[in-house]
Amino acid sequence: MIKNYEKGGTQKSLYQESDLEHVNCLNCNSNNEKLLHKEFGSIGIVKCKNCELIYTNPRPKNSENNYDGNIQNFENEFKYIFDNTLSHHRDKNYKQEIFFIEKYKNKGKLLDIGCNMGRFLYLINKKGFTGYGIEPSNSLFKLCVDKMRLNVENSTLLNTKHKEETFDIITAIDVFEHITKPKEFLEKSKKLLKKDGILVIKIPNGNYSMLKLLLAKLTRRKISKMDIFDSYEHVAHYNKKSFIKMIKNSNFVIKKVYAPLPINPPVWSKYVGQYYQYPTPWILDWKKNIFRSICHFIGKIEIFLNTNTNFQPDLMFILKKKI
Repeated sequence: MIKNYEKGGTQKSLYQESDLEHVNCLNCNSNNEKLLHKEFGSIGIVKCKNCELIYTNPRPKNSENNYDGNIQNFENEFKYIFDNTLSHHRDKNYKQEIFFIEKYKNKGKLLDIGCNMGRFLYLINKKGFTGYGIEPSNSLFKLCVDKMRLNVENSTLLNTKHKEETFDIITAIDVFEHITKPKEFLEKSKKLLKKDGILVIKIPNGNYSMLKLLLAKLTRRKISKMDIFDSYEHVAHYNKKSFIKMIKNSNFVIKKVYAPLPINPPVWSKYVGQYYQYPTPWILDWKKNIFRSICHFIGKIEIFLNTNTNFQPDLMFILKKKI
């Protein structure tokens, strides 16, 4: 099987100590931590002994620049979606997330943070929202504008030119785990939202990653060579408990927690040497697909019973401003 392809981003398969930086806890700023795991060479996954946040330390320097990659490589990954030949592999995920959003707002101005190549923003516009995006990667920004014809700003949320109290909805879909300054992110979101606006944050569940790590150890797999935490780009690995702790110290309150559908990434690179963004046949990755589906079923029960969420792959939160 072919395993190597030209990635769109600048991430590496192996990181040396010189590639990394040491940081304190993103929530409480403590440096009292316990090492849980190492991957991609020297990247560490640690747990704060003070507030229990799982985060990446040491982490790659300037990890927020991972998507400043070759624009042609990104275009190759997305080309069948750009020409409307095929759907995106996350379309069903995005459509469900839009369905959840519509329970609170079914129209209005929406700002999507870290919109990548713009597929979610494209679908939200089709539903009648007025969508705007923010994308820090120069390459992805150009594709959003030139290929998808979207209204996107090449910036970060903290440096945006948008005025305060502009938006009815702000979305951070699979983005918050990349944010190196989460408290500032929340404060800026509060300023940009209207008084009755909502902030939608979807994150990978850190407990689910811990479950995968445990299963890998029990089955005696070479965990040092596995990509379990996406630590080359994810700086934090929130679970429901640690995310709630983060939000308690912000100007938001959590109104609802959802168990969104699991993401089934395409596996084209294993067979054709290129990562394409459209779905692969279910049978090509059937074991992982079944595992994710079972975990999602259990995860929905966890959410319903309001217990610890260990099996749900991702978590989606609806937040409103504190009154």
